[in-house]
Amino acid sequence: MTGQPERLPTDIVEARLNHLIDRARRGRLLHEEADRFTTELRDLVRRMEGTEDERDRVANEVKILRARVNDQNAAADVAVSAVRLMNEAGAQRDRAEARVRELEAENTRYEEVVGELNEANTGLQRDNARLTAGQCLDQRAMCEKHHAPPVDGCPYPRCRAARNRDRRAATA
Repeated sequence: MTGQPERLPTDIVEARLNHLIDRARRGRLLHEEADRFTTELRDLVRRMEGTEDERDRVANEVKILRARVNDQNAAADVAVSAVRLMNEAGAQRDRAEARVRELEAENTRYEEVVGELNEANTGLQRDNARLTAGQCLDQRAMCEKHHAPPVDGCPYPRCRAARNRDRRAATA
């Protein structure tokens, strides 16, 4: 054995103490009962102190564990927030990439249209360069379209009036 006296359960010790207290009140406590009373009372006080120490130790452990749980909850909250932000950033990136693809496709279509318009414009400029004043006789709109500055030999009044105005200005 460990050399320590056998510990009795607290309820038995309490019953014995109550019996001894009752006898002490009536003045019927014997010397050996007083010694036993003192011994059991000391044992009970030691147990209570041990229980208080244990309670304080457990309370401190509970505080430490609560602090750890709070820290872990805070870390979990930060992690959840980070995951949400990463998910939102990923969704924004996906939307941006889709928009970039749409814009690239639209740009390709515009480049094709611009290429076709440039080809048509080049053809019209070639046709325009070949036209002479007499070729505009059939339509006044053609005259106005091809002759922004007046052209010698064009029979339409706009060109004639502009030529006459230019001649008067030169002679004045």
